[in-house]
Amino acid sequence: MRFTPVFGALVPDPVLHLLWSLEERGVEIRIDGDTLIMKPMSQISDSERVLIRRYKAHFLALVRGCNELA
Repeated sequence: MRFTPVFGALVPDPVLHLLWSLEERGVEIRIDGDTLIMKPMSQISDSERVLIRRYKAHFLALVRGCNELA
């Protein structure tokens, strides 16, 4: 698996690609504490949900980093 440095952390490339894909599909992604909130869930497949759970810490870091830039 390849990793890309983002916001001072190494992030698995599949996480980056999934995040970009979700954003392109209009999925709203935000954080409440340590909880990822993504709407609408109908835009996220079961296999993508597995990946999100597996790499939750990476998703949290990416979303937090993006929020800091905004």
